[in-house]
Amino acid sequence: MAENKKKEEPKPIRNDSLLESIEALKKEESQENTVRLLNEVVRARLLAPVSLDRDPVLDETEKEIVLEKDTTISFELIKAANGDLYYPVFTHGEALRKCSGETDQQSMIVNFEDLANMILGQGKAVRGFVINPMSENLCFTSEMIEGMIHEMEREAGGKHG
Repeated sequence: MAENKKKEEPKPIRNDSLLESIEALKKEESQENTVRLLNEVVRARLLAPVSLDRDPVLDETEKEIVLEKDTTISFELIKAANGDLYYPVFTHGEALRKCSGETDQQSMIVNFEDLANMILGQGKAVRGFVINPMSENLCFTSEMIEGMIHEMEREAGGKHG
């Protein structure tokens, strides 16, 4: 009998390892815990709240959300007490809803590379990103991001050279 190969339902975004590494660093600020945290941030798939100028459409056959051509995507920003702007990103849907309060908040999945490109590509307009601003409130500035990229490039160069 032929199996019906249905597309798997998308798995919710969860970053349990990242959350564990944040907790470990809060308990003990060691170099080992810091390195673990940075590695988890680089590997994480995070939710970034966005606004769309057109509603997305659900493709029933593919079970995917599709954006119309030329849809404008605006990433939400939050302002720190000193006026600096940051992209808020979230480890999981519950954390996103806690911050936005909206049940139908649109979001995109982003990773460290996406965020680094967005932040470093626009000069000093956006200062960095913040993971779970309503709870963990873990802030990464453009200088920290540049340092992490430099370190990753140095390590990659050392492995191949």
